Amino acid sequence: MVVGKGLTGESSRLLGRVFVKDGIINEQQLNEALKIQARTKELLGNILVKLGYVTEQDVASAIAQIFGLEYIDLGDADIEPAAAHAVPSILVHRYSFIPLKIEGNTFHVVCDRPPGPQVTGNLRRLTGKQIVVHISTTSGIQALLRDIYRSTEYSGSTSISATNPVLAPAVEEEQALEETVIEILDELLGKAIRERASDIHFEPAKERLRVRFRVDGIMREVETFPPEISGPLISRIKVLSNLNIAEKRSPQDGGFTFEGPYDTVDTRVSILPNIYGEKAVIRLLALGKTSTTFESLGMEDDTSRGFVSMLRRPHGLIILSGPTGSGKSTTLYGSLLMLRSSEVNITTVEDPVEYKIEGITQVQVDQARKITFATALRSILRQDPDIIMVGEIRDKETAEISLQASLTGHLVLATLHTNDAPSALTRLVDMGCEPFLVGSAVSGVVAQRLIRLNCESCKEAYDPTADELKRFGVSPLPDRAKWYRNPGCPHCQKTGYRGRIGIFEQFMVDKTIRQQVMRKASADRIREIAVSRGMRPLLEDGILKINRGQTTPEEILRVTVLE
Repeated sequence: MVVGKGLTGESSRLLGRVFVKDGIINEQQLNEALKIQARTKELLGNILVKLGYVTEQDVASAIAQIFGLEYIDLGDADIEPAAAHAVPSILVHRYSFIPLKIEGNTFHVVCDRPPGPQVTGNLRRLTGKQIVVHISTTSGIQALLRDIYRSTEYSGSTSISATNPVLAPAVEEEQALEETVIEILDELLGKAIRERASDIHFEPAKERLRVRFRVDGIMREVETFPPEISGPLISRIKVLSNLNIAEKRSPQDGGFTFEGPYDTVDTRVSILPNIYGEKAVIRLLALGKTSTTFESLGMEDDTSRGFVSMLRRPHGLIILSGPTGSGKSTTLYGSLLMLRSSEVNITTVEDPVEYKIEGITQVQVDQARKITFATALRSILRQDPDIIMVGEIRDKETAEISLQASLTGHLVLATLHTNDAPSALTRLVDMGCEPFLVGSAVSGVVAQRLIRLNCESCKEAYDPTADELKRFGVSPLPDRAKWYRNPGCPHCQKTGYRGRIGIFEQFMVDKTIRQQVMRKASADRIREIAVSRGMRPLLEDGILKINRGQTTPEEILRVTVLE
């Protein structure tokens, strides 16, 4: 039985009490069965049947009574052909249920115990109808499945035939399965857009296909499917992404455009083989949601003014640093939208191109065609650019070309993976770039992280303890500052947070910092100087957001460290 996870401990005790109440068994017999259950962990109903104290019909009737469902004797049931055709047999066998009948907007099924919410959700999505569950015996369900389908146990084939001509599928099983995965993928994409997910993860395992969304940077499981769905679903994603469906041993990357009822979204797709098949990750990209104001990204007024002043310079290298998923690309695209005009030539080299921007030449890195960051940059410099965006500096060659370009009259924006802003300068030196070149070419560095915002529907003000304030270095609490906790509500999916903004630290390279770089000073020494010149560290920027009621102390600690 795969429909649910079995009766819970509480439901199992209720089952025993129903039998005692109805006089089917006595207390001594119930206690005997419970002792066996404590040892074997077997379902109580199965134990009582094996002991001969109850029948299968008794168990099914009691389960129906406990959950307020109708008990059906399948010997007298009439199975409607339309109901049998509504769900592919691959799911019927996997979930071990009988499609009974369709009445208006309801789809009636027979199970041997109540199915889990994800199972009923899957059936509701596939049929487009509300699911009504009836209860019958396990043996009755299995016997009827054997009568309907040729094989007594589903073997994994997608072409099961019915021996009963009345119930023979109206379409080939393979076609029905294809239609099923199309509906599943469309529904998941629509749901991901509605719930503001940035990524959808399809993760095959031994006994299931797990689907998770990343919402506001946090992963959350939303669905599970039988493992038989995994292969066809991944193939559907590959077809949409123009990938090779026959290739199952090598990673592949692609993308497609999804046109939903309310929004059109570009996607980026990554396929990665694993021990149970292939994992697929779909990243959802919506350029219309990219902000053109740095304040809306989370920059404080002084940070925004400093960053814009760097962007207004005619040349120099501006570095955005931070780990993967810290919002660097969003800030870069916001910068390009601000700089874009008919009077400047802007060219980017990216891996991959996440957002397509009209009026800007965007180049996709392609190792197979020998288009690397370095080779693309050389060609870009021969195209008379004014502004160049480098998706990521990964090696010495790319770093040196970027530095040289900034010294020859170009404004260059690039990202670099470092934990803080000062470390970006020392990372370039560690890559092998000449210190004088780094000190002369870099205009400034911005480091950032993404934090979740308090859910406005459920946030609650509280008074932080003296120790908590002291820990964050804000004792006493500033005037008008108010800290919040979030219990969670349906509006935020019980997380307590909804939406994200950035926290930032930035500094401009001046004469003193330039001298330190040339002396190969440590990142700590550069940080000391930058702070003395007004750089607000990430933690302090986060504390401003706490005091303003935008986020919680726990969220800031999640993405930063106390110094």
